[in-house]
Amino acid sequence: MKFIKQYWLVILIFSTVTLFVLLRTFNQNNFRYDAVKWAEPSVHGSNILTEDQIESIEGEKLIIALGGEDTVSKPVQDDVLKLDPESVLEKGNLDILRRNKGPVILYSDKSSISAKVWMVLSEMGLKNIYIILPQENHLIQ
Repeated sequence: MKFIKQYWLVILIFSTVTLFVLLRTFNQNNFRYDAVKWAEPSVHGSNILTEDQIESIEGEKLIIALGGEDTVSKPVQDDVLKLDPESVLEKGNLDILRRNKGPVILYSDKSSISAKVWMVLSEMGLKNIYIILPQENHLIQ
């Protein structure tokens, strides 16, 4: 009994950790990674916009041009934040994305770059993120 009184905290922590390990081992639904949930909009295509659909989106739009584009099409041209795809996860840039009250719209000449950034941001819990499909023949210089 004296042993339990001396080490009650250690026994409690050890028991709790053991319980969580057993739950994780025998039940595959606990602590499950939610990649399927985060990727669902891309499967249904609900995260993809054309440049003509930008005006129909409600809220304070934050349009981010990814990469070194010198050309951005006319509907996308106003109020564009230009970022390198590698710098999106920097603290200052993440703060800008999180403070935005409306949709975040990603634009790149290469749709694969926008898709990669979209997936990372959505897995971080950011919602209301869209990808613009570039229309090459509508680009202005």
